Amino acid sequence: MPRSPPFSFSDSSSTYRLRKIHCQEPMDPLRAFLSRHDDPEYSRSIMLSPLLLAAGKGENEVIRFLHQYYETTARRESDHALFLTNRQGHTTTAAVLLEYNANPAKEFSQNGMHGAAWKGLNEQIKEYVNKHKAQADVRDGSSATPVIYAILGVQDERDAWETIKCLFELGASPLLRFGSDELSYAEIAQQEGKRYLAQKLGELCRSPTILNSSRESTCTPGGDNDVQPANKRPREDPEVDEGAKRARGA
Repeated sequence: MPRSPPFSFSDSSSTYRLRKIHCQEPMDPLRAFLSRHDDPEYSRSIMLSPLLLAAGKGENEVIRFLHQYYETTARRESDHALFLTNRQGHTTTAAVLLEYNANPAKEFSQNGMHGAAWKGLNEQIKEYVNKHKAQADVRDGSSATPVIYAILGVQDERDAWETIKCLFELGASPLLRFGSDELSYAEIAQQEGKRYLAQKLGELCRSPTILNSSRESTCTPGGDNDVQPANKRPREDPEVDEGAKRARGA
């Protein structure tokens, strides 16, 4: 049982201050994609609390400190903190947040599943589905699924495809569509210039053997020519190893 602190803290904004962070990648990837006019000042400028900042940076002891002295606020932010720490690949920090009952499956909010899909933490995805009963198609505040995060995330295309396959094997549907134009996963990948992913997603929709059920074949643009992935190196945020922000409008 933790000792009583020799001094007290308040959860008020005067002591628990937010910090503005600028990121290279949009924090709400589906919304930024569908807007077609991504405003970096809007989609990549974020305000992070001390806990969210610590989660993005993988600062385990800071997280423990904040949970001890700012318990109410830290508990309220833990689910989103898990998204941020997974998004940056801090698996040890993710385990710490789970100790404090962070929910990796929270619906209509960025959660641990979305962060893990963005970064390609496939083992964490399996744990969240099998142990924490997360849905493989869980939506964030902009209706993005983990598959969307994998498509628009920082992995190269081959690694992203492994994450996407993992999600489909865990029950995600390949037939979902997004935005007013009802774009398929393959169409989103195609518009992002990820031809390898677009081809693979299209093949998946046409192949009943992959998911052990018949699938419609209306998912994909493009032909059947073999396409090599554009192996983009993962891009790292300069100051945002500091994580990412709750989806705007979530």
